[in-house]
Amino acid sequence: MTPSLHRVAIDAHVHLHTVAGAMEALQVATDRLAGADGQVGVIMLAERESFDVLDAIRPQLVATDEPEALWHNERRKLLILAGRQIISAEKLEILALATTARLPDGLPAEKIVAEMDAADAVVVLPWGVGKWLGKRGSLVDRLIATSRPGRLLLGDNGGRPGFWPVRQFTSGLPVLSGSDPLPLPGWPRAIGGLASVIDAHLAPDTPAAALKTILRDPTTRIDRTGSLAGPVQFVVDQARLRLAGKGAIQ
Repeated sequence: MTPSLHRVAIDAHVHLHTVAGAMEALQVATDRLAGADGQVGVIMLAERESFDVLDAIRPQLVATDEPEALWHNERRKLLILAGRQIISAEKLEILALATTARLPDGLPAEKIVAEMDAADAVVVLPWGVGKWLGKRGSLVDRLIATSRPGRLLLGDNGGRPGFWPVRQFTSGLPVLSGSDPLPLPGWPRAIGGLASVIDAHLAPDTPAAALKTILRDPTTRIDRTGSLAGPVQFVVDQARLRLAGKGAIQ
């Protein structure tokens, strides 16, 4: 008998900037993404090099049969998936999601994509302010053109202003949306502000495997929930980021 599908809301670009704020962020994600109608929430972590917040809070979460997948609590309304953000030699951000595999920053982008794909990660090229222009934009185009079907996705984020179109989003590759919370005071409240919505069945003990299969299926419909940044908010956030310094968080 085929398991029944339910709505799954996925924040596909989450940074847990501090251990102190992590559990608040998970509760915010539960409130935003896990609906009373049976909708399940998922946050896909993209921890930066030298960040291991998930490992620090792992004892407070509910384990599955997959090391990369944990439930927020026994209610199984919010799934947390391990993952990394890797900066390539060309200064391009690459997300390796739903995996415990790691690579150091500084490798060529093609190598990162190939090795994380071989490790069965969900590999995502996330949009960033000014990061898909010029030479890096050409590199993104090349990675898109040479990608294997279903093995590379693109990422939108809540920091992108609605007035900023992204040419690569019309390439035909699936686009996953995520909040990409900036390292600024109050960052836990940004989690779940932009997310993707799909229909899926996530087995309690092997949810990551199920999610990977669905996201790699070209017939999967991916909707979006939440909102992009307004023009004023975009300018304010960028100014705050530069005034505080990229690593300044509270």
